[in-house]
Amino acid sequence: MGSRPWLPAVGLVAALIAMPAGAQEEGAKYGGVLTYMIPADAPPSFDAHREETYATIHSAAPFYSTLVRINPYDPGSTTDIVCDLCTAMPQPTDGGKTWTFKIRQGVSFITATR
Repeated sequence: MGSRPWLPAVGLVAALIAMPAGAQEEGAKYGGVLTYMIPADAPPSFDAHREETYATIHSAAPFYSTLVRINPYDPGSTTDIVCDLCTAMPQPTDGGKTWTFKIRQGVSFITATR
């Protein structure tokens, strides 16, 4: 019959869909451990600066920000771009060749070397 590693994820989704809308907020707790499935083999490591596998990028991406990104409320769009690290979308100058972004306060940059 074969292995079905996705089966627990299907059960979790079914449980969340069946849950009344208010029940999610009433018992909300902050903190804890999030366990989720990556539909791939185990990543070589969780060093997102070194690894390029789907398993690593998929699991590490939520911990990193980019300058801009596609609007998460409209993920199917390829043109609805919103700020992630910037404070506002700038107007380009120099015929569209120069963009000046203001970065929000409190942002830290980490440099990685190979």
